[in-house]
Amino acid sequence: MSSMYAIKMGNPIQQTEADLEKVREMFFARAWSKNPDALTNRDEARRLLKDIIVEIGGSLSLVDALLRDIYGFGPLSELMDDPDVSDIWVDDYKSIWYEKDGKLFEWHKTFMSEEHLKKFAVRLAASTGRKVDEARPIEDFRLLDGSRAVVFLSGVSVRGTSLVIRKFTRLFTLEELAERKLFPVWMIRLFHYMVKARSNIFVAGAFGSGKNTLMNALLLRVNRSERLVFIEDPAETKVGLPDPDRPDLPIPRSVVFEPRKAGVEGEGEVSMDLIFEKVLRSKPSRVICSECRDGTTAYWVLQAMNLGISGSLSSLHAEAPEEVPLRLADMLATYRTGAYSSFSSRAGAIAAAELIIYLGQINGHRRVLDICEIRRENKPDAFPEVVPLYSFEYKGDGEDGEPLGELKPTGEIPKFLDKRKVDMSLSPEELEEMRRFFNAS
Repeated sequence: MSSMYAIKMGNPIQQTEADLEKVREMFFARAWSKNPDALTNRDEARRLLKDIIVEIGGSLSLVDALLRDIYGFGPLSELMDDPDVSDIWVDDYKSIWYEKDGKLFEWHKTFMSEEHLKKFAVRLAASTGRKVDEARPIEDFRLLDGSRAVVFLSGVSVRGTSLVIRKFTRLFTLEELAERKLFPVWMIRLFHYMVKARSNIFVAGAFGSGKNTLMNALLLRVNRSERLVFIEDPAETKVGLPDPDRPDLPIPRSVVFEPRKAGVEGEGEVSMDLIFEKVLRSKPSRVICSECRDGTTAYWVLQAMNLGISGSLSSLHAEAPEEVPLRLADMLATYRTGAYSSFSSRAGAIAAAELIIYLGQINGHRRVLDICEIRRENKPDAFPEVVPLYSFEYKGDGEDGEPLGELKPTGEIPKFLDKRKVDMSLSPEELEEMRRFFNAS
């Protein structure tokens, strides 16, 4: 069998792909069991590979090639290195697409064959400690750089192995997002006051609208003394991590938790329920869940908001802001304990959420389209309503399809401005300035 590597072992012979695969498998097995630093530190990886190759009697000339193979991304390398690429889709070995600056492009490079792509996908999962094989043909995992990947092996993916990578390359400040025209520059001050006033916020929108990007930018405005607790599956936030290239980037005090699946023997599981339960007892300043996607996440995020952990944030997928309470209610109804089986209990829980920031894409350009308040009348059978505070007035397209228009206040006076926590969090001057954003002075 031919191979992309040629090595000498005693007499000059060509190493088979099966032998190379054995070295890779030994590397990942030992790295996860005995030397996890080898997964993130290339010097440690080099030492471990040398030990394995010497053990099997191979040539050390193989080390560099295997390092590139194990840590590289093959035909995806340039896309992974490009900070403006946000998503990569490998539909099959000969079809790769990516999103850059909100627009879709087809990549000119491909994998060599279905077998090449399949082995690449299996190795990519193995580098994070996840196993993908015929018994488990679908797996999602977090890459070492924080990007999220999902693998579908051939069989369950009828036309061949496919792979999706969602990149999370860097944090953006509110100022940087305003420069990219996600919202107008003057709105930075309003968002700052929303965070300082400890508003409970849901950032909503469709897939790829920039929900987590905006949510993380909001969190960079949190006071340094506050303890932010993230619960994510998979963990992907970079809030609280220093960026060597950006020494002035705020570094909030942050703790990140991630649930763990049971091992092959059915042991070792750490559930989302258990993490949330213990976190709420640990006196967090704010609780952040990257996405409310099911009954468990919706239940615990709203529990945090209802228990007085104000200023908590989460995101969810929705086609319009008015869908947010309805989606939360549907998810709460499915929670395993049946704690919110009644309509009135779900309505009461959802009322703890205060603001919705809704994002969307217009011709590939991301924009804040709506800012809304969640209100509920003080009646047992009342369901929370969504009241628009700001709405994007679309006025057509400019160059390159860029949407023309502006965010305009609706004239509604937000009820949350009258809450005691706002008075306690903002100075009288700050509260007056915040009121003026809504023409409420």
